Amino acid sequence: MKNTFKILFLSALAIFSFSCDVADDIIKGSTTDTTKIANGLKEALKVGTDSSVTRLNKADGYFKDAIVKILLPDELEKSISTFKSKKFNLGLVEVTGEQLYKTGYKSDLLNININPLQSKEDDLILGMNRAAEAAAKDAKPIFVDAITSMTIVDATNILFGGVDTAATSFLRKSTYNGLFTLFEPKMENALQTVAIAGKPVSTTYEEFVADYNKILNTSVGFGTISSLSGVNTVKTTDLSSYATGKGLKGLFIKVADQELLIRKDPFARVTDLLRDVFGELDKK
Repeated sequence: MKNTFKILFLSALAIFSFSCDVADDIIKGSTTDTTKIANGLKEALKVGTDSSVTRLNKADGYFKDAIVKILLPDELEKSISTFKSKKFNLGLVEVTGEQLYKTGYKSDLLNININPLQSKEDDLILGMNRAAEAAAKDAKPIFVDAITSMTIVDATNILFGGVDTAATSFLRKSTYNGLFTLFEPKMENALQTVAIAGKPVSTTYEEFVADYNKILNTSVGFGTISSLSGVNTVKTTDLSSYATGKGLKGLFIKVADQELLIRKDPFARVTDLLRDVFGELDKK
């Protein structure tokens, strides 16, 4: 009886030890060395960047993708939204800010001439997205350089840690400031050269803000639209900085999507290195 117990105990211990060794191999990546894992993660990010740039660097790459589409700067967007929600008595008629924004209002009797802004907003948003699409082609070498020079100390945890976009998050954390500095001049150039309705995007933006403030400063009744609505005029923001931030955010979103795809779909692993490294995930 004692011998039987000893045999069962030793067998259980052997099975337990084997299971721990297998688990430890997976967690520590012992079946694939750490250097190879790091290189595999970099490869995945390069593939993700290439795919993302290809997707975004074309007409409507940003503009028709609701997830990455660039809209008006936040302060301007909030101000316009508040303005649209207000009502104004123009003497002969009561109108909403929404109506003024979309169709305008003109009265020679009251000396009021408010031009609509909706179509100009549409042009501005289209222009910002076209500029981002044009600048995206310049992002690839910037990203690749950052990825190549990136040191991944904890590669095993990034691969096996259970977060499906961990490599992209690491890239963002490690390189964002440098990427922003290098990418902003590309975006600035695009804003200056991409034209919508015959005007550079940067000019369209400045004119749009000026036209919006003109509406707010319009005198109606016993005050201006601004004083009657409580909506203050706005200042122009650094458009290249704003668009660069939004453009990079969109690129990181798409790179993260590709990382997730590579982790989940063996057919998305388009190189031997990706198949070797991310194939370890299939063993879990």
